[in-house]
Amino acid sequence: MVVPAFRAASVISAALASIAAQSVLPAQVVVVDDGSDDGTADVARRFSELLPLDVVSQRNAGPAAARRSAVAASTAPLIALLDADDVWLPDHLGLLVSAHGRRGGIVTADALPWRPGGMLSLASRRSQFKIPPPRLQRVEILRDNFVFIGALFSRALYEVVGGFRDGFTGAEDWDLWIRMIRTGAVVHGTLGSPTVLYRVVDGSLTRRASIYDRYLAVLQAAGPGCTTDEERQVLESRLAWVRARRGLAHAYEAAGEGRRAAARQFARESLGGSAKVTAQGLGILVAPGTTAKLADRVRHGAPR
Repeated sequence: MVVPAFRAASVISAALASIAAQSVLPAQVVVVDDGSDDGTADVARRFSELLPLDVVSQRNAGPAAARRSAVAASTAPLIALLDADDVWLPDHLGLLVSAHGRRGGIVTADALPWRPGGMLSLASRRSQFKIPPPRLQRVEILRDNFVFIGALFSRALYEVVGGFRDGFTGAEDWDLWIRMIRTGAVVHGTLGSPTVLYRVVDGSLTRRASIYDRYLAVLQAAGPGCTTDEERQVLESRLAWVRARRGLAHAYEAAGEGRRAAARQFARESLGGSAKVTAQGLGILVAPGTTAKLADRVRHGAPR
């Protein structure tokens, strides 16, 4: 199994401890320290007596490169993914391996969002992103990334599609799933309760406005591989949705930083989106500073 890590000294102990507590232990654990300056590698090495652990250090090259390095440094026929700030519950790996033995393909777990110090949400990731039937997966993966990063697949499948690619930081897994599914791989979900806690932190890669730039890049890269009119129609619809959301997210970010001209420019890009997105975009066009402050208060639960 592979664990990419960047500046993860404060969280990687919990991740590795959760691996050591599995009912089925992995044959090999590879942690790639992606140029951290906080002692991440040293913290990880403390688990060498508990796990069959290899720690690889490299210059900072981004999460896709770190995942590639981890896979390259491993030898196991099955690859399981864990982000350095997430936690597995004890039966997670056993359920993934068992499901893959029965059905092959890509096996993905369900997960609960977790804000340290707060209560767990009761809405799991799969309740938001349901796994479609196999016959629909090739189309539906263009609409939403319904494969959680806590997934397991064969090394052979990974190598056939060429592995993780650069240029999609924060969304490199979505790009990988699209290419795997297009080879005929079927996504299966584990049954029962969620087996992963995924950490939600403001300012993380997937919480920044720039994530929409990455989503846009993933969809654009997927375009040439569309083989049916339905795929092309879903892709165009999703591209329009992402462009509108991208404009709104960057508009809020610019408005919050006091860059009103940039906020208005980005807000114009959001006007082709849903009624809600368009209304928010219009609010920024009219009063960028006030709209950004109001959104921030609502997001953090402040009284109005």
